[in-house]
Amino acid sequence: MFVNNSCLPNSMNCIIAPLNGVGGVYLGNLDAAQNSELLSKYQIGAVLSVIDQSIQIRGAQKLWIMADDCEDFPLNKYFDQAIKFIDNHSLKTNILIHCYAGISRSAAICAAYMMQKYKWNLNQTLRHIQQRRRFINPNPGFIKQLQDYEQKIKPKQQRKNGSVEMNINEKSRHSSVGYDGNIINQNGINSINKQILSQTMQQNQRDRLSDFNIKLNSYMHQWKLRERAH
Repeated sequence: MFVNNSCLPNSMNCIIAPLNGVGGVYLGNLDAAQNSELLSKYQIGAVLSVIDQSIQIRGAQKLWIMADDCEDFPLNKYFDQAIKFIDNHSLKTNILIHCYAGISRSAAICAAYMMQKYKWNLNQTLRHIQQRRRFINPNPGFIKQLQDYEQKIKPKQQRKNGSVEMNINEKSRHSSVGYDGNIINQNGINSINKQILSQTMQQNQRDRLSDFNIKLNSYMHQWKLRERAH
């Protein structure tokens, strides 16, 4: 199921499109969470609230994470709980993640979920979310926590690739400038540039596969749901 965000109210945007009516993840504000007609229209049966006070939500399962939008709030303590809630409900309904404005707290939780689910890096994740809800802006403290979370869940192969990239950059620095600061090794620069270009092309290929991976994971959720039903 494709959801056109231009048809949605500004209070809510679709971040992960539903498949066969379930598994969709929406990001929005307080108005969206309290709009029962909107939740019903988009078959949202679970709401994850990331705000500093409890609110009444009708017709949906609810998880409330009591959180302030301040840089020193330890939102990362709730990443695993939020991810589990989203995973559990994505098998049978769509989910709305919200805070007051749908900009900082809820966006950070949504990012943590997608990083864990798709094994994306933080930049790729935020780019995906911002393409669908352009004004997200997690506060600097949450960004730092997401960076730490990225390192925590990053697969070993990605760590290895990151180490190789750092070594390449270090070699580039030493090969392009001699010890006197004036000697340029052009062959070294060309060699390094080729390696960097190759890595860039590989990253672009991974980015193109991102949307495909989302659809594939949604299909797998549906398959698990059907298996449980039988």
